[in-house]
Amino acid sequence: MYLKRIFDKDAPKGSKLDHIKVLRAGDRQNFSTGMVELAVAEGWMALGGGKITLDTRPPLGYRIVRAPGYYCCHCAVRLGDAAAARAHIEADHPGTISPDPFNRAGYERIHYYDCVKEKQNG
Repeated sequence: MYLKRIFDKDAPKGSKLDHIKVLRAGDRQNFSTGMVELAVAEGWMALGGGKITLDTRPPLGYRIVRAPGYYCCHCAVRLGDAAAARAHIEADHPGTISPDPFNRAGYERIHYYDCVKEKQNG
């Protein structure tokens, strides 16, 4: 995703961010936790209601499919922590090889918001 900050021309020397412009983005987007924290603090992104909204013209929304945390590679269920993930694998998928060759334990931890672009109205 490529973004451009658009500043208020009437503010003194571009000191006020007006909105952002999306130069390039896909229908599926991963937003890092660091980016989300910074963008929310700067005021050009909102997080809530199961979605991320960018302050564009018109606003651009992404529905959160998976938030940062632990997930089972077999059934995609969200898990509380590493201990809960191991317990889930042992109880629900014993002896089954992980479908994800990069997460051989059968669960993964993601550090980003996995999102899908919402349809624009109009």
